[in-house]
Amino acid sequence: MRCSAWSSPAIWVCSAAVAALVFVPTAGAHLSLDPNKVGKGALVDLTFSVPNEDDPAGVDRVTLGIPAEFDLDDAEAKPGWSQSRTSLAITWSGGNIPRGQYATFAIRGTAPPRAETMVFNVLVADRTGKSITYRANLDVVAHVVEDSGARSLGTAALIAAIVAAALALGAGFFGLYLWLRPPP
Repeated sequence: MRCSAWSSPAIWVCSAAVAALVFVPTAGAHLSLDPNKVGKGALVDLTFSVPNEDDPAGVDRVTLGIPAEFDLDDAEAKPGWSQSRTSLAITWSGGNIPRGQYATFAIRGTAPPRAETMVFNVLVADRTGKSITYRANLDVVAHVVEDSGARSLGTAALIAAIVAAALALGAGFFGLYLWLRPPP
């Protein structure tokens, strides 16, 4: 019984096309920004992890476009890299990110006073002039909820272990007292 008017080859071609679209990585998927969410008006340190996915020449220039809404204070000085700065961009050059590796580049500044999504454009180039542009989004929100789940659970577990050890030690001393005391 036939369920559709599509032929098997047509279904296969469409399925392959959809799979190709779904599984094609985008440039922004490989660059990371930490943190990617900050409170409005907050003083923040942003770290961009910049990859050299497959360039055999090695990445030797990284230019970070700063959105006008972000008040830039400072940029990381990286050993082996020189740095130049304009009002809306910072360029690190002369270093090297080998093929299959990544390097981090950090900036410090103040988030805008209103909630919005800012886009940082990151241009990564090699010695031959080949370049790729990544986009990193920074969400500026009214209130940032600090996720301290693992740290809080770890602290609670440590406190519970200390209390349990103290109770066991106390019970041990009490048992020793009962055993060593003279009979009544």
